[in-house]
Amino acid sequence: MRGHMPITIGDTAVEEFLEFCRKGGYRKFLLVADSNTFRVLGERVLKAIQSQNWDVIQVVLEGENLHSDDFALMQVFKADDQEERLYVAVGSGTITDITRFTSHRTHNLFVSFPTAASVDAYTSVNAPVTIGGLKGSIYCHAPIAIFTHLPTICAAPKFLNASGFGDLVSKFTSASDWKITHLIWGVDFDEEIYQRALWAARRACEVVDIIHKGTPESMRAMMEGQFASGFCMADFGNSTPASGGEHHIAHIWEMLWHWHERKGLYHGQAVGVSVVITAGWYDKLRVLSREEAKQRLERVNIPTAEKQKALIHEHLARIEKEIIEHNPIYIQLSDKQVFMNTKEKILSQWEQIQTIAAQVPPAVQCRKWLKTAGSPTIPSELGISEEEARLAIDYGHYLRERFSIAILRKLFGF
Repeated sequence: MRGHMPITIGDTAVEEFLEFCRKGGYRKFLLVADSNTFRVLGERVLKAIQSQNWDVIQVVLEGENLHSDDFALMQVFKADDQEERLYVAVGSGTITDITRFTSHRTHNLFVSFPTAASVDAYTSVNAPVTIGGLKGSIYCHAPIAIFTHLPTICAAPKFLNASGFGDLVSKFTSASDWKITHLIWGVDFDEEIYQRALWAARRACEVVDIIHKGTPESMRAMMEGQFASGFCMADFGNSTPASGGEHHIAHIWEMLWHWHERKGLYHGQAVGVSVVITAGWYDKLRVLSREEAKQRLERVNIPTAEKQKALIHEHLARIEKEIIEHNPIYIQLSDKQVFMNTKEKILSQWEQIQTIAAQVPPAVQCRKWLKTAGSPTIPSELGISEEEARLAIDYGHYLRERFSIAILRKLFGF
């Protein structure tokens, strides 16, 4: 593994943070938390900073229905006094992303105090934020250090840590989508990072039977897996190794929740449900012979670019402009020559594609793991209607440049 920031996992995280600041000469801070994370850990970190007579600005955001969106970002920007400060994120995914984005845009460094094993992006350089109603992954920077107070992680709500399992188990499908995109579409790829992403998923599965207990052993394993996944994104420079077709389905649901100001949808839970869906498509891919694949590709009828754009306008008008601007792969496939070249590539790489697909556990196994961890497994358990589930399944592949299983299933008619 490549060199990364120092990480503490244990009981003395706050004390080690103070020592880190003494050695690094940090004396001015901007602490970001929400009302919940401030109560469980943020206030302790704040008092520790104040005990050293260091200068600190605190921003405590409302914890109910908090999103890393324009509104939350502006609350932090307004508090910044344009002095050089070390930003301190005390929270899980949303707070970390808000802090990552705002510290980067104000040209400040930041450190992270995770409060739950709920997401895999603590170590990432990317910030998933919703701006103008569109959720996207924006390049920012990684924290310079992470201080994980293990008792806080163990005491976190069980559903949050179960949500983190959903995010981690998705590396089976996201890493596979990435490698298939490399084979078919020629995107950059790194075998070492691919293997590390798979390791992160397996690390979580090793402790799935005790995640619901919140034991130090299980939470340490979860955090190790999440940090490893984040490092995959940091080392590659974007979220591709850890975010595939399953994330794109979840992103549609998350945007719907945000647009309609609904509450209670957690990223890892949505991703976990999407893993069951996409793993099911991999199940169908694995039993497909090359000859049958060839026959299906010869029968497929890809809608014209104009038809696809009309459907995007009908179903995702709010983000239509942003989708069309990046020229999605499926729209490109409406060009006959592009499709012919792609068909030849798929068939010529068929054995390699099947080798990749074999790395994805069966959908029934993914569902069993999620249930054991205490996480939802079907859209209705998230409060998602059949119409909303279908919308994400049918249009999630337009959100990112991935030749994911979501596109393959359209070509093969799954």
